[in-house]
Amino acid sequence: MLSFAVPWVFGVAVAAAAVVFGLHLLSVRTPPVLVLPTARFVPGGDARAVARQPRLNDLLLLMLRVLALLCAGAAIAGVQWSTTRASRLRLVVADEGMVDTVAWRDSVQRALADDDALVATHLARGVARDPGAALVAATAQSAALLATHRSLSTVELTVVLDSSAATLAGYAAWRSQWPGAVRVVTRGGTPATRTLANALPVRVTGATDRDDAVAAALTLGRGTGAGSGTADTVVMVQRGSAATDTAAAREATSPATLQVAWPSDGMPESWMRRSKADTVGALVANGSALVGPWVRTAILRDSVRTLLDTSRTMRAVAWWSDGEVAAIERRTGSTCTREVAVVVPRGSDLLTSSSARGLMSALTGPCGGVRMSTVMLRDDRSAVSALAPASAFRDDALSTEGSDPWWMTPALLMVALLCLTGEWWWRRHEAVS
Repeated sequence: MLSFAVPWVFGVAVAAAAVVFGLHLLSVRTPPVLVLPTARFVPGGDARAVARQPRLNDLLLLMLRVLALLCAGAAIAGVQWSTTRASRLRLVVADEGMVDTVAWRDSVQRALADDDALVATHLARGVARDPGAALVAATAQSAALLATHRSLSTVELTVVLDSSAATLAGYAAWRSQWPGAVRVVTRGGTPATRTLANALPVRVTGATDRDDAVAAALTLGRGTGAGSGTADTVVMVQRGSAATDTAAAREATSPATLQVAWPSDGMPESWMRRSKADTVGALVANGSALVGPWVRTAILRDSVRTLLDTSRTMRAVAWWSDGEVAAIERRTGSTCTREVAVVVPRGSDLLTSSSARGLMSALTGPCGGVRMSTVMLRDDRSAVSALAPASAFRDDALSTEGSDPWWMTPALLMVALLCLTGEWWWRRHEAVS
């Protein structure tokens, strides 16, 4: 399907072609001039004079002129060829971990197939953890598809989610940026949400200081004290120095399936000391911020940072307010380990406040994070109920005004030049004959 980057330019060319056609209708034909020495040599017959032609003449000249105008106008207007006539993009985004993706894609294509719609499916990374990743991927995919198919004018987005996710914070932020309605489809049952009140049992080791703020906060109200434990202990938090924590983690005989390295002296293995300590205003985890006089002394190693961006078995569970990672989680089989690079002042009560519940549940909760129900997302209460317009994804300042493919502009200009050359040659040939 043909379209133009600057349609009004081609409209001017069509109007000029119409003017040329009208002038051909008003054209006159001059009879040949005969030079006669005397009147007696005048041939017999009806006298002819200059008169209007009631029908078109010189059709070849008319075709050459009109074709030259249309080709030149199309070249300047930026003619673009689209492989589809659809005016609506139906985009379906789901997590890349979906099983049997080929069958799923085929079923989506059959269910949403429409003569007036282009169906596209995309599997994005991180959707199962945070549905906001689906909206980020949808924005990028829409921009790419709309740049290729110029006939598309609207985007209909469908997001396929599991019944639960680690967090909904990203979805809430990106939903406000999506310029249209979003249809959310969930699959699976609704899971029970785990809260800090029924968090996993915790055992703290290596806390030799009676005023250890981390040990006090973790054992408060749980029925277990620092250094103690029960048969069903599943979370072990190592305090003390970094070297002590590492040895304790390797030699632990507890049936813990979750080990948290949170040294009070030094830093975990994945971190290195900052050249200069700085202050940070808040610590963010589980969608909540814990404001306090935090001093940051460690930074994640570059190799671990790269692995964090690419590995499926590692994720960040806490961040500083400027986005720097403060705690990470690793999964190896059935064992889960966390490393926390947060220094808590001695005797501080920051971790016992209500605003610390998000951080504490993120560090001592089940591996994979506290799951939250996504069923509520099916009810899209956004003020934007219409489909997203294509103009919201096309950057007018950066969009090309040339032809697509690029070679169509020089090809059309060459055809226009050949038409004008042919028209000139034909008129010259008529004049000579």
